[in-house]
Amino acid sequence: MNNIKAVIFDIDDTLVDRKAAFLSFCHYFIDKYSALYPYSIDKDDLISYMTEIDASGYGGLKNFMPELNKVWSLPLTSQEFIQERNSVFGSFAVAFPEAKDVLEYLRTRYKLGVITNGYSKVQREKIRVAGIEAYFDDIIVSEESKVAKPDPKIFYMACNNLGIRPEEAVYVGDFYPNDIAGAIGAGITPIWICKSPDAYREYTGIRISSLNELKQIL
Repeated sequence: MNNIKAVIFDIDDTLVDRKAAFLSFCHYFIDKYSALYPYSIDKDDLISYMTEIDASGYGGLKNFMPELNKVWSLPLTSQEFIQERNSVFGSFAVAFPEAKDVLEYLRTRYKLGVITNGYSKVQREKIRVAGIEAYFDDIIVSEESKVAKPDPKIFYMACNNLGIRPEEAVYVGDFYPNDIAGAIGAGITPIWICKSPDAYREYTGIRISSLNELKQIL
């Protein structure tokens, strides 16, 4: 990869442990509302159900309350839930243990960027709270750019901001349909953080199971 000049990252479940953040949010949400609106199932079961609805962030925020109300009746509309969720979710962000060390290693060798789908306030707060904001030369959030992964336009935007061509970048992400397929569509070399070797067997590119492996690749 001698021609590579920039490394662009996804955020959730790539640099930031979204699963841990969502668990913290569940505890916050349950503790806030359970005194006035008791639930009838075990707390761990409720958290498991909330996690299932969330589907790692791909379950659809508008679907969350209708599904949650099947087991726990709360007087919140979908829009009220989304507003509350967005007001606090970024504050629960935590970087993966190896993230800062890997970013420190890479930033002396490459330009670093971020492309992340989501609400600007939430995603930017995640990056700030996780303590990784200073590592990046460019950060793109889909709400601000009005285009989202896997659309090639958002990848081209990042390359333009970093002053490079697509073939001079790699993109590191965990979600194949948005991150890997999106990077391929834009002519960027993808590096897939994947812990399931049987997933998308047709993909013959680079797979890693840990951020630390980037030190050997780049």
